[in-house]
Amino acid sequence: MLKKLACFTGWLLVICFSVLFSFTLGLWQNWSTTSILVFCLSMLLITVLLWCAGHGLVLIIKGKKGRRLFEKYRLSRREFVLKAHWKTGASIIKGARRQRETVPLYLILGDRCGKSTLLASAGLPTFYNSADDTEIRPTRTLRWWFFRQLCVLDVSSNFLSGSPAIAQAWKRLVQWCTSMPAPAGVIIAIPVTSLLNQDLSALHSLIRQQRALLEPPVRRFGEQLPLHILITQCDRFPGFSLWAQQLSSEQRLQPLGYTWSQPPHIDGQDEQILQPLFSALRQGMSHIRLSMGRSDGLTATEYATLLDFPEAFSRLEPSLCYTVASLCEPNAYFRHTTLSSIWFCATEPLEENRSRRTGLFIHHLLAHHLKDLGLRRGNQHWFQRSHARKICSVAIAFIAVWITASAWLSFDYLNAKAPQQSPDSLAAFLAKDEARHSLSPRYLPFLPLLEQRREKAETRLVQSPSSKRQPEAALDAYQWQVLRAAPEEQRALILSLANAVITWQQMRAGATLDELQKNASVKEALLQRDYPQTLSPLTVMAIERHFMRSPDGEKWLHTAQRLLESLVNHDPALQWLVAPGAMPSPLQAAAWWPSLSDSIALSSLWTLEGEKTYFGWINTLEKAVAHPLPILTQEKMRWPARRQDAWQRYLIEVSAHLSPTTPSKVSHPHLIALGQNKSAAMQFMHRTLNELQGITAAQAQPWLQTLRQLQQLSADANTSAMVRRTRQIDRQVRQSFIAWLQGRKDNNIPGGSAPADRAWLHWQDVRNKAVKEAVSQGIPDAHLTRALFAKNDNGDGNPLTDLLPALTALQEHLTPQNTDAGINAVWLFYQNDARRLAANAIHQSACWLNEQWKRSVIWPLGKNNETRDYEQQQALSQQLVGDFLRGPASPFLAKAKNGLGAVSFTGIQAPLAEEFIHLVRHNFSAEKLLEVQDRQSTRDGDQMAALVAKVAPLEGEQTTLSKKIWKLNVASMPASVPGGAQLVPTGTQLTLSCQKGEQKFLSMNFADKHDFSWQPGQCTDVTVSVIFPGFTVHHRLYGEDAWPAFIRRFNSGEALFQSDEFGDDEDLLKQTGIKHLLVRFALSDTNQLETAWQSWDALAQNIDSLNTQIADLAFRSETQLSNPISALPGDIAQCN
Repeated sequence: MLKKLACFTGWLLVICFSVLFSFTLGLWQNWSTTSILVFCLSMLLITVLLWCAGHGLVLIIKGKKGRRLFEKYRLSRREFVLKAHWKTGASIIKGARRQRETVPLYLILGDRCGKSTLLASAGLPTFYNSADDTEIRPTRTLRWWFFRQLCVLDVSSNFLSGSPAIAQAWKRLVQWCTSMPAPAGVIIAIPVTSLLNQDLSALHSLIRQQRALLEPPVRRFGEQLPLHILITQCDRFPGFSLWAQQLSSEQRLQPLGYTWSQPPHIDGQDEQILQPLFSALRQGMSHIRLSMGRSDGLTATEYATLLDFPEAFSRLEPSLCYTVASLCEPNAYFRHTTLSSIWFCATEPLEENRSRRTGLFIHHLLAHHLKDLGLRRGNQHWFQRSHARKICSVAIAFIAVWITASAWLSFDYLNAKAPQQSPDSLAAFLAKDEARHSLSPRYLPFLPLLEQRREKAETRLVQSPSSKRQPEAALDAYQWQVLRAAPEEQRALILSLANAVITWQQMRAGATLDELQKNASVKEALLQRDYPQTLSPLTVMAIERHFMRSPDGEKWLHTAQRLLESLVNHDPALQWLVAPGAMPSPLQAAAWWPSLSDSIALSSLWTLEGEKTYFGWINTLEKAVAHPLPILTQEKMRWPARRQDAWQRYLIEVSAHLSPTTPSKVSHPHLIALGQNKSAAMQFMHRTLNELQGITAAQAQPWLQTLRQLQQLSADANTSAMVRRTRQIDRQVRQSFIAWLQGRKDNNIPGGSAPADRAWLHWQDVRNKAVKEAVSQGIPDAHLTRALFAKNDNGDGNPLTDLLPALTALQEHLTPQNTDAGINAVWLFYQNDARRLAANAIHQSACWLNEQWKRSVIWPLGKNNETRDYEQQQALSQQLVGDFLRGPASPFLAKAKNGLGAVSFTGIQAPLAEEFIHLVRHNFSAEKLLEVQDRQSTRDGDQMAALVAKVAPLEGEQTTLSKKIWKLNVASMPASVPGGAQLVPTGTQLTLSCQKGEQKFLSMNFADKHDFSWQPGQCTDVTVSVIFPGFTVHHRLYGEDAWPAFIRRFNSGEALFQSDEFGDDEDLLKQTGIKHLLVRFALSDTNQLETAWQSWDALAQNIDSLNTQIADLAFRSETQLSNPISALPGDIAQCN
């Protein structure tokens, strides 16, 4: 139990650590969750495989299991014994081979046909065989027979049984044979009794077994394994022993049979297959028959048998033909085999020892013929074989044709007139020659001649007139030209130098002229030599290539590379590399918004195509200098940030021109595209993302991250709920895991959808509703702008009012507290779609309002206008316009500083005509759009009536006070000049002017008295005159308070006047040097008069205040003048 628990704990730890390591590595490398899980499963699978391998290895070492794994390589007891027998003879053959001795090996197969007895009775000495041959026993497995120069492997007839174990052992034996030289052949031993048997089924069964046994070695060795058929036990053929007894001992040693010089074609339908064999046998036996005499010991029957023996022996031909066809004819089950020879042999018991036998017609077969056949086949070269000879014949014929054709082409080429006329023709000849040699091997046999001719032409070409240039001077001049050029020209010159260096490298690498012509031409200032102007560019290139391969050319190349490196490093900012010009057409915003100016464009350097060109320049420079340059490496590292900065500026510039301030109509296709996130703004965003898709998440700037988040939200919104939920869980798991790794708290709310997802879905839902309403709108109507400018009493909401707030909510979720201009530009593109929907709605409503104007104002005025005079027409127009303003036009008008004006929504103003706005502002106040009780003029009239009611009693009191008369006694005293003067006053005069007349008091500096009568509001002028000899000066007081002011001035009995207080008479006093005058008037009691004045003045102030208020109200409620009927506009809104 503890062992299982420990195993389970171990695997659990492995799984946990694998998951932890996989997620840590995956999140660090920013892998997707799928990739992380695949990596984790791969780790677990590798762990399981390693554990299984280790466990299996332990079990194999302990010997408990694993036998099945090596079952096919494990030998059975029979196979082990078989291999032991095999090694005995194999080691001998390998030893002979090591001594460079060739011992042909034959396999002999047969089914109890006396083959072992035949080999033992051959009368040949055997080697490496310690067995006692006195008693011949059947071969149970294998038996090696080593004769002087021949080896025969006797295979037991047990292998013909066909059992699985025996078949497996035979396959092992054939496999072992591959470790030695291939056998010289296979001897198939067939007893003659099988041929004499009339039942062909038994013969067929025997041959099928032998051919099945023969199939593995034939599959292994193929044509290298010829068949030799050995007919044994021929002594059982009638008359064979009698015929053999008539032969001499030497004739009995000779082989009896036939060997084909070429393997015959075996066809079961051909009865003449063995015709050469039996013809030779009959001919030989006939010759021997002629040489035989009639022995005295032969009976007539035996003699007749001898005479008829050749013809009787030929009766074996049909059955032997059948045997050969069964063995060698190809079919669907067995491979094709080749027949080499057929031999007949037999054994006879010895007269001295009947237990032993002697072989007939086998001695020379084993001693010479089979050895010679094996050696001849072993010494046969590969080209002596039939297939090889055919292949060689075809190859020789092909080579002959090839050489003949090449000779004809080369002769035609070499016989052509040598181009000696001009260097240009020599260069053309070299280019043509290089093209000829590189196309095909047509000129390969005579390539040395062609090369010799080419070298001569190149030598003549190099001798063309040219002068050498020093690399330091030429390249220094080129450097000076580069440094004083403009950035665009600098780039062209530096790239020209880089291309020239690459061309020179290719020249030194052996490039052909055709290949060099594909490169950019080398500038004249970079050439190694000065050439005449008459030479063609191809000629110059050919000569340049020749000298570039010299040591001076190598020096020129290295100097140019150093110059190129210094030119690249001369500007750390690489302004010359990113300079405008030499680039494709810029990316214009007009491609998405035709109304924008063509000047709003992004240089194509920052696009994917431009990036490809840019890095192509960098690769060209690095390829030319043959090593990476640090300044270019740093530029590659800064490139993502620079591209993003350029795109950010482009987005900011485009977004600044996108905000629509005038309503415009959006067509139905554009509305549908807007609802499918395929509007111009969204397509522009997609283009931006596609252009910057190579920017990794770590390199992305905040605005690009925001744009990618919005794209991801859009992609998630288009997927099914299950997929969105899966992605949401994936995102939450990744964020939680990252938070756990960083050791901070995860603030994600489990089980709920992300706020950004909900905000995006809400924005998309509101937008789709607005698009749906806009698409379903047929004729112009005010329905799209309901509740847009004012609250709708019907409670029917407008999705346009929720559009921008929904986008703002989404913006707060994704980029809270944002101050980045790039992020703001991104949001402006999304706001552009919302503003386009609002502009379309306002445009539709404006068109509807224009139709209402024509229907409710213009048309009624024109109807029956001849029945009304001008005043009636004017009154009707005022009424119609007023009803129109209070009716359909009311939602489209709003109060402004200058009066009524067009309403606006998100900065988009209703497109009302200027004439209509002027008409409304100057002829109709804003309050006319309200009900009577709600108008300001109504409230002003009520207030003015109240003020008038207050003024009447005050005026009555004031009138009463004005009718009363107050008396004042004034006593005069002499006037003087303080400090003295040349002239002194001679008298004074006081004048009071009232509505009833003037009252004067003249005193000649005497103590005189006079009574004055004063009424409040009736006396408005008081004059104090000082009389001098020859002139009089006057001091005047004006206003209703003139007399009270005089009294307050002389309340002490005297008053000191300055000279400037006498107005126009000031100059007279200055001429006499008088600056001050002291005038004396003594007044009686003034308390009652002062009290009366204060009362009257208070009433006057109250009345003036009330009158001012009344005047203000009257001015504000003053009726404006009527506008002429001709001033009514025909169209009040811009609808086109």
